[in-house]
Amino acid sequence: DLLQKVSHGDPRYLGADQVIRMAVYNNRALAAHFFERPVGIIAPGAYADLILLDYFPTTPLTADNLPWHILFGVSGSHVHSTIVQGQVLMRARELVTVDEAAISAASRAAAAQTWERYWAMF
Repeated sequence: DLLQKVSHGDPRYLGADQVIRMAVYNNRALAAHFFERPVGIIAPGAYADLILLDYFPTTPLTADNLPWHILFGVSGSHVHSTIVQGQVLMRARELVTVDEAAISAASRAAAAQTWERYWAMF
C-alpha cells in the first residue's frame, strides 16, 4: 500500500484509514500469532502494556489527521510513562524499577574495557 503512493504519484493516495489499519490493526493481528493473550487492545485478559505521551502538536490535531501525527509527530521523546503487564516501569520520565545510575556506571565501565581490548589489538 505504501508504494502505491509512489506509483500513483499522489501523496493523498494512501488515506488515514489505511495508515491506521496497517499500523495498528494489522500489527495487532500479526502479534496475536506470537502471544498467549490479546495485544494492542485495552480489555480484560489482555496484556496491560501502555505508554502515556506528553504530545503538544504544533499543528491542529483532529480525527482526520491523527494517523499522520502518530507517524510523523510523535517520537520516543514524548513518552512520559510506561506500564508493562500492569506494572509502572517509568513514571514522569523516571525509571522506577531499576537503578539507572548503577546501570549507567556499569555500562561506562564495560565500554572502557571493550575499548581497551579493541585498542590492544593494534
